Amino acid sequence: MNETDSTKRIPKSLGTDAKLFGTYTLTGLAVALLPAVVVVLVMQVLLPASLTIAGYHPQTLTLPLAGGAIVIGVLFVYLTPSYTTSIDWFATFVSFHRQSKDLTHEEGKQYTQIERIHAAHDAIERTDGTFLTLVQVEPPAMALATDEEWAEKAEAFRDFANTAVRFPIQIYSTTQPFPVEEYLERYTERLSDEDVKANPRLAKLIEEYVSWYAGDLDERRMTIRDHYVIVSVSPRDVRFERESLVKKLAVVPLLGLFIRSRYAPRAEDQREAMFDALDERVRQIESGLREIEGCDGRRVDVETATTVIGEYWAGEQRDFGDLDRKLREMPLVRGPQ
Repeated sequence: MNETDSTKRIPKSLGTDAKLFGTYTLTGLAVALLPAVVVVLVMQVLLPASLTIAGYHPQTLTLPLAGGAIVIGVLFVYLTPSYTTSIDWFATFVSFHRQSKDLTHEEGKQYTQIERIHAAHDAIERTDGTFLTLVQVEPPAMALATDEEWAEKAEAFRDFANTAVRFPIQIYSTTQPFPVEEYLERYTERLSDEDVKANPRLAKLIEEYVSWYAGDLDERRMTIRDHYVIVSVSPRDVRFERESLVKKLAVVPLLGLFIRSRYAPRAEDQREAMFDALDERVRQIESGLREIEGCDGRRVDVETATTVIGEYWAGEQRDFGDLDRKLREMPLVRGPQ
């Protein structure tokens, strides 16, 4: 058999590390003992032999500390995910904590693919020139719905996807903590009212309700789920008329380069056409969602869309400050401060 035959791709090795017991390898043993080695080196080499603390030599604690370090190392190896090795997981752990978690806009673009924000049009531009916006979905209340009602809503959504959606979309769902303090504020404010102060039993009832409700929500980990339809328009969607001869020729190799450079619209005209196309697609999505009984959809402003995307990449809720001022008033080029 030809060893260079591309149709016979066989790895030279696969999981060949020597197994000591079970799935644990010699590398895992080295990682488990590494903390103990570090402790011994620090206690016996780096610390001077004449050093005493409260009359005791720290070297006398070498064995107990090394034993504790071994326990930590063994626990680390035990908790290592099955898809990686202990040494790789340790390297990832160290790299994560050494690297900066705050990136500049230019550094972050390689991950987020966000080029700029068009506040006047409530649109976000990606690095590939695509414009996008978010439509928030307000779904019907289905907590007590029967199987038949669920099937009916699923059928309605399928019809929506097959009729109203004639272009690529993305669906994004996320959660946010339930605003317990905001909800209970109206009850706690009642405690300062004169009628409640005059009725100790009512005040006690309100206090117990507030305490119970907050604890119940915390126990159930109550959250609010938000759903969004991401609508986008790419430059090629508006570059030529749909199904035109020029558009068909534009995809031909070599010839297409000439066609696109010769007949493509000006950058300003293309940008305006993309904004118009995005608005039209949003209207179609909103109209289609409203045809589902009990469902509604509305386009979110660019500040909300930016917050949603920012929290997606941050992995947590973040306070971005006054985004309206930052997006509309912060100059792109600043002079000397």
